Amino acid sequence: MAGPSGPLPPGLIDTKGAGTTMSDFTPPEPYEQAPPPPGAVPPPPAAPPPGPYGGAPGSAPPFGQGPPGATYGFAPVPVDSQGRPLAEWWQRLLGILIDSVMIGVVYWILLAIVIGSSLHSESFSHFGVKLWLVELIVGIAAIAYFAILGGSERGQTVGQMALGIAVRDVNTGGAITPQRSAVRMIILFPWMVLIWIPFVGGILTILGNIWGLVCGLSPLWNDNRQGYHDIAQKTTVIKVR
Repeated sequence: MAGPSGPLPPGLIDTKGAGTTMSDFTPPEPYEQAPPPPGAVPPPPAAPPPGPYGGAPGSAPPFGQGPPGATYGFAPVPVDSQGRPLAEWWQRLLGILIDSVMIGVVYWILLAIVIGSSLHSESFSHFGVKLWLVELIVGIAAIAYFAILGGSERGQTVGQMALGIAVRDVNTGGAITPQRSAVRMIILFPWMVLIWIPFVGGILTILGNIWGLVCGLSPLWNDNRQGYHDIAQKTTVIKVR
């Protein structure tokens, strides 16, 4: 059958007949999906994509790590062999200051007793001996203090308890022995031994204090925040809270 302008496409008839014209023909939508057959089970919803750190969406990054691709302005937190964060230098400083004040109070009390007893005597002939005995007692007491508390299972002196830090073995992550704790602190504070030497102990103590200052500052330029006394005894100081 032919239309006004020529033959019609197959399947179409003239408007004057019983069919439809070309203008009445509507092609199917190209992106329309066919409805599911009756009784079909819809597929389960797709799982959400993982978060940027490999966990659930919105999860935080692992401790000590920055977000993916963060290479500028982010420094990872240094940790020990067990993954525990290392103590800050200022925490170590305040902890040792608290311990030093406690030891200093004992020293000045004993010194005041010696001076008071010497003032009421006829001469100061034995003042030097008494002063040396005070220094000997304080030195031994200080070593015992650091050995017993620092070498305990907790690995904390009173100052370290106050700051929430503890001494640990750098390899095993466990406590150290009282002997190692004592040697560690003698390396940091050689005055505890030098003060025993008669006559020249005071001068040597001054030199020892200069070394103690350098040793106390040494964690600042060590990547693992270890001082020279830590390196010598294979120890580190961690945060426990």
